[in-house]
Amino acid sequence: MQAILLDRDGVINAERADYVKEWCEFSFLPDALHALQRLTGLDIPILVITNQSAIGRGIIQHATVTEIHRELAREVKKAGGRIDAFFVCPHHPADGCLCRKPKPGLLFQAAEQFGFALEAALFIGDSVTDYEAAHAAGCRSILVRSGRQGASLDKFFIDAMLPPSRLPPPIVADLSAAVDLILRHNMGS
Repeated sequence: MQAILLDRDGVINAERADYVKEWCEFSFLPDALHALQRLTGLDIPILVITNQSAIGRGIIQHATVTEIHRELAREVKKAGGRIDAFFVCPHHPADGCLCRKPKPGLLFQAAEQFGFALEAALFIGDSVTDYEAAHAAGCRSILVRSGRQGASLDKFFIDAMLPPSRLPPPIVADLSAAVDLILRHNMGS
């Protein structure tokens, strides 16, 4: 394993229908800080890959998202973990960009900047679009049920009728359970 890629909303923090528009609206999910601290022990890049369409919708400024990420990184560091970088798609869904998940553009940017092979990375997300972006980039994935799509993830993969060569990802409760899976099955090596 050469890198851990994480979605933000629904994986690290509680997802809000009205978007996280300032730091006081950011709420860590239970055990997320401890999970990030445990990932730090793998000694590989830990990168956040996040769609932030609130920027493209004119709801929030890019500089505000950057400040939220600075605060997030500080809190994670205080808890003994780390986030090495944030890769943000600021576009509106209708913009047709190449970086908005489910497109894999942000994953390619992360791999290029940090010099890892996407086949040797693991993406932890909370949505079908996270899974699709990881698959499009050739990256393994784990999905967590802690986001807004959590209850429908299993049904999606049952209904999707994936070909035998394309197995659905493991689906677990939250980031802590994903880290348990990584460490238990030595997915980090």
